[in-house]
Amino acid sequence: MPVHEDFAWDKCVPLFMHPIKVAAIEALLWIDEPIAPKQLVEMFEEDLGVSVVAYHFRSLADLGLVEQDHQSPVRGALQTFYRLSRSWHK
Repeated sequence: MPVHEDFAWDKCVPLFMHPIKVAAIEALLWIDEPIAPKQLVEMFEEDLGVSVVAYHFRSLADLGLVEQDHQSPVRGALQTFYRLSRSWHK
C-alpha cells in the first residue's frame, strides 16, 4: 500500500472531532472527577441541550475514550456520570 505523506491530516482531524467532545475531555481532565452531561451543559455559556451533550459522551464511550463511572437516580430517570478511560492515561 503506498504511503501518502502529502495527505492533509491536520485539516482532516478537526472534521471528525466535535467541539463538544473536546470540551467533555477537557472538562474531565480539569475537574479530575466523574461528570454527567448535565453538568457539562451547565458549564457552557451556550444553550446546548442535555441530549446533545449526552450523545457526544456516549459516542466517546463507544470509542473507548470515556467510560461510565456510576449512575444516580434523578426525578425518575438515571443520570450517568462518565470519567476518562484509564487506557488513555499515560
